[in-house]
Amino acid sequence: MHRFFKQQKLEKDMTVNIDGEDFLHLKNSLRIKAGESIEISDGFMNTYIATICVLKKDSCDALVNEKIENSNEPDCKITLYPALLKGDRFENMIQKCIEGGVYSIKPVITSNTIVEIANKNKDRKVDRWLRVSKLACMQCKRDILVNIEEPMKLTDAVQKLMNDKNKPYKSFVCYEAEKKDSIKKLLDKAIKESITNINIFIGPEGGFSEKEISYLTENGIHPVHMGRRILRADTAAYSAVFYTAMRYEL
Repeated sequence: MHRFFKQQKLEKDMTVNIDGEDFLHLKNSLRIKAGESIEISDGFMNTYIATICVLKKDSCDALVNEKIENSNEPDCKITLYPALLKGDRFENMIQKCIEGGVYSIKPVITSNTIVEIANKNKDRKVDRWLRVSKLACMQCKRDILVNIEEPMKLTDAVQKLMNDKNKPYKSFVCYEAEKKDSIKKLLDKAIKESITNINIFIGPEGGFSEKEISYLTENGIHPVHMGRRILRADTAAYSAVFYTAMRYEL
């Protein structure tokens, strides 16, 4: 059963309208007919079964039925701080990390970041990322819509994180030169301490500079290794997200 998102309050026996790209996807790609069932989520952990009632020219109505009680979300909230990547690799990383269970994505700009986004293009770029996010959330049946923020400098992102005193969290940076501490060791400690908010920092193609690693470490973001092999930035990102989500689900 295919999942769609409707960012409004959903209740049993109400009728919702599906239009725009979602309707075209439903009608032309999925070829869903009147009388068939779909899933509709508000993007905030509330998902319902709904029945397509009427197919119009540019939209369709769906009758909301029973609520789905089982959640597809992992038992931890993973916030990813990935450096911008060139080409399609950043969008592919977004897609795979959403499939892996990431909760939020906050792109960062580092000293070795190659990609430059002009201020006039930021909104358009973020809108594109959000569209990729929505499609990925639909495909893997997430119960939330994963938010992607506007890129910010690494130092600004760290300071913003340091100011978040509302809940305990563990933060780590994947660093190929780290030999002692592993991602497993850090997550085992987090699970033992019942910490479910995890922040992951991933560098660009050229990696973080030693100065940046020192800065992250000084601010409580622990360098960890992910094994013996050197991973590409996008591979490291979704490997870290997948592994983190799975450690909490085992």
